[in-house]
Amino acid sequence: MTTLRTQILACPHCQNKMYTIGVMSYIIRNSEVFSDGKVISDPPRPSEKNILICNSCYQAFWKDDALLNDDNKEDINELPEANSPSDLFPGFEADHKLKRASYYAELLDSGFASTKVREVYLRKKLWWFLNDGFRYNHKSTIEDSKIIFEDNLKKLIEIFEPINKEEQLLQIEMYRELGDYGNAFNLLENLKGMNNNAAFLQIQQAVKEKVSTVFKII
Repeated sequence: MTTLRTQILACPHCQNKMYTIGVMSYIIRNSEVFSDGKVISDPPRPSEKNILICNSCYQAFWKDDALLNDDNKEDINELPEANSPSDLFPGFEADHKLKRASYYAELLDSGFASTKVREVYLRKKLWWFLNDGFRYNHKSTIEDSKIIFEDNLKKLIEIFEPINKEEQLLQIEMYRELGDYGNAFNLLENLKGMNNNAAFLQIQQAVKEKVSTVFKII
């Protein structure tokens, strides 16, 4: 059962009040895990709305910076719903994925992610979003977004600080997808204790074969 919660917001830029629907819990029947760490669930996992768009000044903001106290008794029916980045680029547009990727890249370049934690979060989301071209065989998206993909992943590697073996493996995956097999192989040598881990074994094989595309862990 999916449990939802309505949250009231005030835009940090113009103080316009809105609401958004937050997901507190949900049930997953099964899921697919990919080498870049993205998980695709059935039924689909409710989209995270950590980044929203004001429907008055149209500027992006972090939801956590806009949440009002629970004791605020605004009438939800009188408020508009906050938009999300996906609302800016309708799915029926042929180049909507490239436009959305460029939008995220522009947010990062503007300093929107004001902390390292937020920058890692947004760069991982951009990484996964760009990899969807391989996941769903959208070849035009792959070619058009190559520069954004490489620039984003290089910067993610610079700031990413793994704290456990799973995150170390994710760091190796970043090097592999950039085609830096030397660094990927050297880091793999430090994770021999994961020899019974399916993701480790498959990423290790992909490094040996010098394959750089994302793939499903089986």
